[in-house]
Parts: sequence; C-alpha cells; structure tokens
Amino acid sequence: MIHETLSRRILLPAGRLRRRMHPARRQAEAAYAQGMSARVALQELGPEQRRELVLKRLRSVVRKAADQIPYYREVFNRTGFDPRADFSFDDFARLPVLERDDIRGAGKDLISKQISPELLIKDATGGSTGTPTEVWLGPEEIGWRESGLEYSMQRIGAPTGVSTAFFWGHNLDPINRDSLRDRYHDFETNRRWFDCFRLSPEVFENYHRQFEDWKPACIVAYASAAGHFAGYILERGYKPGYPTRCFVTGAEKLLPAHRDVISQAFKRPVHERYGSRDVGLMGFQYDPDQTLDFEIDWPNVLVEPETNDPLSPILVTKLHADGMPMLRYRIGDVARFPAGNAPGHPAFVLHEIVGREGARLWLPDGRWVMSEELPHMLKDYSVKEFMCVQRADYSVQLQIVPRNGFSEENKQRILDTIGVNLPGLELSVSIVDEIPRTAANKWQPVVSEVKHD
Repeated sequence: MIHETLSRRILLPAGRLRRRMHPARRQAEAAYAQGMSARVALQELGPEQRRELVLKRLRSVVRKAADQIPYYREVFNRTGFDPRADFSFDDFARLPVLERDDIRGAGKDLISKQISPELLIKDATGGSTGTPTEVWLGPEEIGWRESGLEYSMQRIGAPTGVSTAFFWGHNLDPINRDSLRDRYHDFETNRRWFDCFRLSPEVFENYHRQFEDWKPACIVAYASAAGHFAGYILERGYKPGYPTRCFVTGAEKLLPAHRDVISQAFKRPVHERYGSRDVGLMGFQYDPDQTLDFEIDWPNVLVEPETNDPLSPILVTKLHADGMPMLRYRIGDVARFPAGNAPGHPAFVLHEIVGREGARLWLPDGRWVMSEELPHMLKDYSVKEFMCVQRADYSVQLQIVPRNGFSEENKQRILDTIGVNLPGLELSVSIVDEIPRTAANKWQPVVSEVKHD
C-alpha cells in the first residue's frame, strides 16, 4: 500500500505534469485528459444518444480524411461517396473495406500531412498472419488509446499505480528491461514483468513464490499462460493469496476451460479485454460474474459487423486517428454480434470474440467449422494444449500436448468426435511435447492452409 500511495499520489501525477510540459508530448497528454473525461461523461448515455454522437464524430473523421489523406480522396472519388453530405450509417457501409494490403500499398498516401513528422509514432501488428502492418499514430490517437486502457482498469479497481504483475511478452522481452528509464517507469507505475514464453514447472514455482511474497493486486496475462499457471497451482494444491483484486487476460482468446481453471485456482474475477496493436483497446469485460459480453470503447472506435450474420468479421473505424485515418478496417477477427447489428452501424457490445478470420476448418463443399468448436470437442479429455492444422488438400492433423491420464482410447474418441464434425476429411492425431507459437508468440489453435474465397 505504501508503494501504491507513492505512485498514485506523487510519482504518476508528477510524470503527467512533466509530459504536459514536454513539446513532443503536450498534445498527447491533452488528448489523454480529454479521453478520460469524455468516457466518464458519456458512460450513462443510452443507445440512441450514443449513435448520434458516433455519427457526428464519424462525419468529422471522414471529412478530415477527404481533406488531408490522398488515399481517401481517391476512394471517395472512385466510389462516388460525398464526404460533405450528412451521410447515414447505411451510406457509410457502402465504402470499401480497408485491408492490410491496402495499407501497405498506400504507404505515405495514408499518412496525414497535417501532423508534424516528429509527433508521429510508428507501430505495427505482431505479424501473426504474415508480414507486419505498419501504422502511424498521431498525438490525438496516442492520448485516446492510453486513456482507454487506463479508464478500463480504473473501472475494475486496478488503475495504474496499484501493484500489477504483467505475465506478458510479445515483442517486449521482460528479461531485458534493464535500462534506467525502464526500471524507473516500472517503479513509477508499480508494476513488474514476468516472462510468459519460457515456462516450466520450475518457472511456475518461482513465480508463485514471488507473487505470494509480493501479493500484486492485479495480474495482466496472456490468456493461455494464465491458464497453464492456474493448472499448476491446482495440481500443487496451493491456496494463493494473490492477486488481491483481479486477473485481466489479453493477447489471445480466453478459452472457457482456461477461465474456469483460473477462477478455481485464484478465486478472483477474470476480465478479458480485446484489442490489437494496430487499433488499441476495443472491448472489455467489466463484470464477468454477470456477463461475458465485451463493452466496446465506442467513444474511440466504431466497431461494426461486415455482414448481417450474427457471426461476422469485425470492421473498425478509428474515431481519433489523426496520424493515419482508418475507415472500415478489417481487423482479422470474427465476433458474435448482438441481433440487429448491421454493416456500417456501431456495435456497443460484442457477445464473443470467436477467433481469427482464417481460423476455420473448411469442407470441400464450402461449409466450414469455426475454431471455437475445437475446445468444446476436447474439453472432456486430458488435453493440456492443442493445435489443429489443415493442409491445402483439406486433410487435418490435430497436435495434442497431453496431461496425465490421456490414453489411446481418448485419442480414438477424439478422432471419432472430430470425424462427425468434419465428414469425409482425412484425420490424424499426433502427440507432441509443445505447441509452436506464431511470430507474435501467440497460441493459434487452428491454422488452415486451404485457399478459399
């Protein structure tokens, strides 16, 4: 509590003041403050009031794109879209989808010339689906992104400054956070980093002891790593006194089995958040004991379904992207949308993030099975982790890391179960020691090499 008081009352306010004084950070800090206050003020608005505000903001974003971005001037001219008109959400839905290849091809034509180059920050996707996609963030987007993360953590009682363990990874190597600047920032924010990529029973035991001594209020973790750690805690019969407030998972889809084992091991709420490197935070589960719906960060992003189907690819429009506007951007994930949502119209809730768009197992007749079905098929077996790979000839190999108790009978029953759902395909099960991660070090449970329109 002493460190939390020091961070929240002295170090963090001093850091904010210092950044407000710095010319390169001043605009981003102003946007951060605006984003925090706006979310608080708008939280209680009803759906129609939200729609009116989003449409007003969207028209402003589109008109700025027409004035400042060569790529969008060409798109609007080519499609006959009039950005000066008081267009509707249905009109907006007629704009073409922005693909990652479009961003790579447009290059500088997607970057605003109104933002000084020294104020732009380059970011990129993790590259899990191929070549990383570079995006450029201006100060307004930077501030709104940061405030979205902070606002969500404040709502669940774990704001910056409370003791937080990051059981994390990605391109950041927590082992090498040795610079004076990094160490001060970690002290200022009261956080510590724990590598979630190089794991073993010995590593889990070491982490457990460190957590037990420190007792962090919150653990922010890769979903699969948190699930495996919770499994270790249960196997050892430990009764952890941490985290004292909650878990937050991200980076990967949180499977129901992992949520169950984390809840069982730690007896704390497990919040799942949904975001990406190229967009930032998009959705958050604020009250997982009551609902697993994701509340969309609608003041900052317009999230829409690409189709009218309840299960649809996600399209995102950034509402504060001053450096690189992105309209109707295909994020690469599929979600379960509430009934009544339509292309072009903002969704304020998502029932479920199903998985990556490419994470489908295809049948030769064009039908497909989403990756979400695999965990349900395997939940009754002693499976620690799995990966399902479909080759270009439609054959399917299921790689399994077994737990104690996995038998040949289990293997045959899994083959039988999958065979019912994937009739006519050549199937095999392979027992492996570990499942490979993507280029972004994420677990991808289903990969298909089938090329399908």
